[in-house]
Parts: sequence; structure tokens; C-alpha cells
Amino acid sequence: MELEDLFVIFHLLGVAVGLGGALASDSMFFGALKDMKISKTEMRFLQIGSVMVWIGLVILIISGYLLFSLDPDKYLNSPKFLAKMTIVGIILLNGLFLHKSSIPRLRRHVSGHLPSSDEFMRKRPFLFTSGAISLVSWLSALTLGALHKVPWSYGEITGAYLSILLLAGLVANLLGRRLIPSR
Repeated sequence: MELEDLFVIFHLLGVAVGLGGALASDSMFFGALKDMKISKTEMRFLQIGSVMVWIGLVILIISGYLLFSLDPDKYLNSPKFLAKMTIVGIILLNGLFLHKSSIPRLRRHVSGHLPSSDEFMRKRPFLFTSGAISLVSWLSALTLGALHKVPWSYGEITGAYLSILLLAGLVANLLGRRLIPSR
């Protein structure tokens, strides 16, 4: 086994853990909305999912750097790699937002009736948009990583990604309004 193969395996592990954490968190959040409350147990699981996302992201960044170090010229001339770096940057920024804003907000509303909270209802679009960004970004990173060759430019890849993000954000917010209707 060559060093590159080992780094690729490590990289795939990071994607699996991060995407798994994002999928689990989103599923748990939507499951918690059935009774319009987030229990202490549900909050603990949401926090575990968040930790999984961070662990996956750290593994992804470290292994990505190790892969990059093997042939920097190849990667710097790859639209696929540059688009993946943009997406990983968005995952990181979105993760910081979720960790600093959304998770503490949800923690403050544990056991409370979510639609009864003016703060939660005002911030609801940010929560649903952030979840959509996370899911689309992790799936996009996985997709780009799985493709050996991508015949598109950086602009085409990121344009498609941003279009999908916009659509996912709209759908997530429409779904959010149906799941948690205004009073």
C-alpha cells in the first residue's frame, strides 16, 4: 500500500464520519419536531452528531493536506480540488455558525414548546438554511471526491453547487414552515 492510498482511506473516513454526523443530526432534529419540543435526550444526540461532524471535518482537512502535500502542482491546477476546498470552507464556516449560534439556541429551548418562543421562531430560517447548507455541502464534497475526472471548470462546479444550495435552502425553509407553523 502506498502512502497516497493510506491518505485516501483516511480522507474517506473523514467524509464518512462528517456526512454521517450531518445526516444523523438532521434526522434527529426532524424527528424531534414531531412534538414541537426538543428533549434533553434529543439534545444530547444532536450534540453527538455535531461532534461527529467536527471530527469528520478535522480528519478531512488533515488528510486533504497530506494528499495535497504529495503533489501540490497537480491539486492547484485541478478545478475539482479548488471547488472541493471552497465547499470544505463553507462546511467549516457553516459549522462554526451552527456551533456558536444554532446549537446554543436549541439548548436554551430544551423541553420548551418551540413555536411558543419568539426567539426560536425568528431564527428558524437560519436553522433550516444552515442544515440545508451542511447536507448539500457534505454530499457535494463526497460526490466530487468520488469522481475521478470532472470535465467542468471551477466556475461551473461552484455555480452548480451554489444553485443546489439555493434550492435546498428554499426547500428546507418551506419544509420548516410546514413542520413548525407560525402561531
